[in-house]
Amino acid sequence: MTREEFATLAVGYLPDVTAYARRLTRTRSDADDLVQDTYDRAFGHWHELRDLRSCRAWLLRIARNLLTDHARSVAARPELWLVAGTDSSEIQPTVSAESVERLDARQLEAALTQLPDEQRETVLLCDLWGFAYGEIAEIMGCPLGTVQSRIARGRAALVALLAAETAAHGRRRGS
Repeated sequence: MTREEFATLAVGYLPDVTAYARRLTRTRSDADDLVQDTYDRAFGHWHELRDLRSCRAWLLRIARNLLTDHARSVAARPELWLVAGTDSSEIQPTVSAESVERLDARQLEAALTQLPDEQRETVLLCDLWGFAYGEIAEIMGCPLGTVQSRIARGRAALVALLAAETAAHGRRRGS
């Protein structure tokens, strides 16, 4: 495979990498930076891609590893905040649909943001992007059993969030 062939293949996965990065970082600018860094790293190591069929998973793993490295770096040298206050990104919208079938994209995003990062990521990789459990384990660099339990816990948490919101919605309607 030539560099040009790799470029054509990798760029074809740009929408998937962008969507994955946006859901991992939760902000558009951070996601754009992550996508750029991912492709920078991928093009620097394109010759290391062993199986062309796993290019998408390889790109997502690069993105995840870069994000993990960044998180470790930030934790090692925390930022100084001069003004204390509430961060608007910490305010989580509630899920307002009565069932999963009636959720629109924004409502589903809101429910997903309430999950712990590891659960959200595994549920997205499995249920949105259709990766097999083994592929998810490879992308995330963790054992298969860990992937399975994160998916199960993430799905159960989503059901609980939706059930709680449905009950609250019902009480609001009844009053």
